[in-house]
Amino acid sequence: MSDKSQIEAAARNLMRRFGDDALRQADIRIAELEQHGEAEGLKFWCSVRDLVRESSQGRGSSKH
Repeated sequence: MSDKSQIEAAARNLMRRFGDDALRQADIRIAELEQHGEAEGLKFWCSVRDLVRESSQGRGSSKH
Protein backbone atom coordinates (compact mmCIF):
# COMPACT_ATOMS: atom_id res chain seq x y z
CA MET A 1 0.00 0.00 0.00
CA SER A 2 1.41 3.39 -0.97
CA ASP A 3 1.79 6.31 1.43
CA LYS A 4 -0.98 8.18 -0.36
CA SER A 5 -3.44 5.32 -0.03
CA GLN A 6 -2.48 4.83 3.64
CA ILE A 7 -3.08 8.53 4.29
CA GLU A 8 -6.44 8.38 2.52
CA ALA A 9 -7.45 5.25 4.46
CA ALA A 10 -6.43 6.80 7.79
CA ALA A 11 -8.38 9.99 7.01
CA ARG A 12 -11.49 8.00 6.02
CA ASN A 13 -11.27 5.87 9.16
CA LEU A 14 -10.80 8.92 11.37
CA MET A 15 -13.80 10.68 9.82
CA ARG A 16 -15.94 7.55 10.02
CA ARG A 17 -15.01 6.97 13.67
CA PHE A 18 -15.06 10.54 14.98
CA GLY A 19 -17.23 12.46 12.50
CA ASP A 20 -17.07 16.20 13.13
CA ASP A 21 -14.39 15.62 15.80
CA ALA A 22 -11.96 13.98 13.34
CA LEU A 23 -9.83 17.10 12.87
CA ARG A 24 -9.38 17.54 16.62
CA GLN A 25 -8.48 13.87 16.97
CA ALA A 26 -5.82 14.25 14.27
CA ASP A 27 -4.44 17.27 16.13
CA ILE A 28 -4.23 15.20 19.34
CA ARG A 29 -2.21 12.51 17.57
CA ILE A 30 0.08 15.15 16.05
CA ALA A 31 0.71 16.73 19.45
CA GLU A 32 1.57 13.33 20.94
CA LEU A 33 3.99 12.58 18.13
CA GLU A 34 5.62 16.00 18.51
CA GLN A 35 6.13 15.35 22.23
CA HIS A 36 7.84 12.04 21.49
CA GLY A 37 9.97 13.33 18.60
CA GLU A 38 8.42 10.90 16.10
CA ALA A 39 9.25 12.73 12.88
CA GLU A 40 8.06 10.04 10.45
CA GLY A 41 4.72 9.55 12.20
CA LEU A 42 4.33 13.31 12.50
CA LYS A 43 4.71 13.75 8.75
CA PHE A 44 2.10 11.04 8.11
CA TRP A 45 -0.45 12.48 10.55
CA CYS A 46 0.01 16.03 9.28
CA SER A 47 -0.91 14.71 5.84
CA VAL A 48 -3.92 12.89 7.31
CA ARG A 49 -5.02 16.08 9.09
CA ASP A 50 -4.71 18.08 5.86
CA LEU A 51 -6.90 15.57 4.04
CA VAL A 52 -9.49 15.53 6.86
CA ARG A 53 -9.55 19.34 6.77
CA GLU A 54 -10.05 19.39 2.99
CA SER A 55 -12.80 16.78 3.20
CA SER A 56 -14.63 18.51 6.05
CA GLN A 57 -14.52 21.87 4.25
CA GLY A 58 -16.05 20.21 1.21
CA ARG A 59 -18.85 18.68 3.27
CA GLY A 60 -19.51 21.92 5.14
CA SER A 61 -20.00 24.00 2.02
CA SER A 62 -22.54 21.57 0.55
CA LYS A 63 -24.87 21.94 3.55
CA HIS A 64 -25.82 25.53 2.69
